[in-house]
Amino acid sequence: MSADNVETVRRLFRAVEERDLVGVLGAYDPEIAIHEADSLPYGGDHRGHDGAKRHAYGYLRAWNDLQSPEEKKLDATFADAGDHVVAFFRQRAHVADGEKIDLPVVGVYEVRGGRVVEARMFNFDTVEISKFLARGWRTT
Repeated sequence: MSADNVETVRRLFRAVEERDLVGVLGAYDPEIAIHEADSLPYGGDHRGHDGAKRHAYGYLRAWNDLQSPEEKKLDATFADAGDHVVAFFRQRAHVADGEKIDLPVVGVYEVRGGRVVEARMFNFDTVEISKFLARGWRTT
């Protein structure tokens, strides 16, 4: 069953990279709980598909204009942990003046019945991400 769990999270990541909201919601359980650092513009606790949509739209508002197609790729690797899948991935982008960001992120995803029921993202440096995003908003 845990190989299926890894495939569920892979499917979620493909949808995120492709900016496919229908695919993202399809990978999530209707009662999904998403947890991201409060300090990020899309952070906080998000519940259910409505919360997942708010999280996704916030993420897109923050990153989409700052990422090339190549930077949208998360370069994720996955570790099977039974009912959980641990994903190691990159958050990359650039601003108009050429400054770039490339930081690691760890996500822990609980999977039940072929759907992600809980997602927790741990960013390497939320302060640097927030500063970078603020610079990006001023230069785009």
